[in-house]
Amino acid sequence: MGKSDKDYFEQYASFSIAYILEFEESSFSCRDCPDLHNDKYGYGIEVVQAITDHDGRTRSLIREYFGKGLSGEEIIKKVVEKNKKGKFKGEVFSIDNIGVISSGKGLYDSSKHKMLIIDKINEKSDKFKKYKHFNKNGLYCFAHTGMINSDDCVDILFACKKSPFDVIFIDCIDFVLQWNSSSDHFIKHKIPTCLLSRWNKLAKNESFE
Repeated sequence: MGKSDKDYFEQYASFSIAYILEFEESSFSCRDCPDLHNDKYGYGIEVVQAITDHDGRTRSLIREYFGKGLSGEEIIKKVVEKNKKGKFKGEVFSIDNIGVISSGKGLYDSSKHKMLIIDKINEKSDKFKKYKHFNKNGLYCFAHTGMINSDDCVDILFACKKSPFDVIFIDCIDFVLQWNSSSDHFIKHKIPTCLLSRWNKLAKNESFE
């Protein structure tokens, strides 16, 4: 994850957490170990993406070139130039001069998201001792999918309960699952579309029309 991606997701997570916990929108500062500090309320939150390197590259290309007013051919040219080392294994093509990107071919295995989330919870749990500790220590995990079912939640919940964190947030695009160490279940927060758009623009440092 490049620095610009890291900054984007940390900023986005800070707005989401502030909304869920009913804090001031600007109450978190982006630092390191953990990524988000909130000295006023005593929270430290590490931010992570539950995503493969390949999917991460795909999403990075989408954020960089799509929705920027470029033609399909211009997008293809820029992606080819950026992908000289061949790290991106998907496809980019143009239909009626509109750019289209595909991360791969064949059937899509949605079960990978559950395992990626669990792996990230376990990975960050192992690194927990290295972080600065707060009254409340948390993890914010971008799942990059809304395809998390009840069976997935059982396994993810088990990983949460084994972790040293006080609170864990699982961002599923238009809703966030919140787990607290004192609870045996997730709290589901449906996020209004207007806030998703606002946080996206703020995290990108884009102005509002």
